[in-house]
Amino acid sequence: MKIDLSLIDKLDSQETRVTVDPINEQLDGLIAKVGSLKGRINRHKAKIKKTIDENQSSINSFLRSAGYRYSVEIVPEPDSYKMKLVHQDLGSHIEMAARHLSYGEKNAFALVLFMHQVLSEKPDLVILDDPISSFDKNKKFAILHELFRGKASLRDKTTLMLTHDIEPAIDVIKSTSAIFQGAQPSATFLSSRAGIVKEVPIAREDIQTFAKICKDNVTSLTDPLIKAIYLRREFELRDDVGLEYNLFASLFKGREIPTVKCATGSRNMPPQEKTQAEAKIRVEFPAFDYDALVVEAKNVEAIKAKFLATDVGYEKIQLFRILGGDHDDDVIRKFY
Repeated sequence: MKIDLSLIDKLDSQETRVTVDPINEQLDGLIAKVGSLKGRINRHKAKIKKTIDENQSSINSFLRSAGYRYSVEIVPEPDSYKMKLVHQDLGSHIEMAARHLSYGEKNAFALVLFMHQVLSEKPDLVILDDPISSFDKNKKFAILHELFRGKASLRDKTTLMLTHDIEPAIDVIKSTSAIFQGAQPSATFLSSRAGIVKEVPIAREDIQTFAKICKDNVTSLTDPLIKAIYLRREFELRDDVGLEYNLFASLFKGREIPTVKCATGSRNMPPQEKTQAEAKIRVEFPAFDYDALVVEAKNVEAIKAKFLATDVGYEKIQLFRILGGDHDDDVIRKFY
């Protein structure tokens, strides 16, 4: 838009140049500023492209590791950018993606997009309320990894994640703890009893298999009936459901003459089989005495006292079973 008087010689005069030259000088200065601005815009565009590529790669890496058959493409629009969803079995973008995604897939996408929103808005505290308990184990780990371990993640953000699921605690505190150390994780068990909330830190050594817990309790506990409860469970966990297991089952049902489950129903356990079963049990529980424990199991007041004395839910439900015999509630029967 500069004025070139050589192209309009009829107007080329000293008086005209007095007016035109200052305008051209200002335009030269503006052109220099525009050049600098274009350079900054191009650098910004390159930064946007790099960010898009990194985020797109991060999201697609998560989708692959979680086993989802989708990928995303972030494409420029006239005034913004749009994320488009692609299924591996289709060649084009999916229109109305919400109609194609399952409930779990929507949750997974929502979590990942929420994470990118957090990275953009930079809050001081992030709270996640039970975000992954509805996913299977592989997807849980993939989501945890994406949220707290990925390059673009919440690793440097103070995050409080509440969950009823023990698996995340197992992953970040014990089984794969080395992977999450950069996030400096800690886990705490919260409980509420009679209006009082207690907070107990969960350390690596606190996380054990139930088989080990049963074995340790059989060794360390003093109450013979509670020891029997855990030893019976240990037999079950190792799929040893022979005479010894049947002897425990009869004990908890208060049968003076133990029975053995068989294909046609059940039969009485003869003395020699009872002696054989007791001998095997005494290898791990030397003081085991079936007849004495049956008397105790049939003592309603004694069982009530044990029930009230323990704070362990598993022990309570087993004692409740001994107290009440068979129960027609499938939820309670599950723990038999």
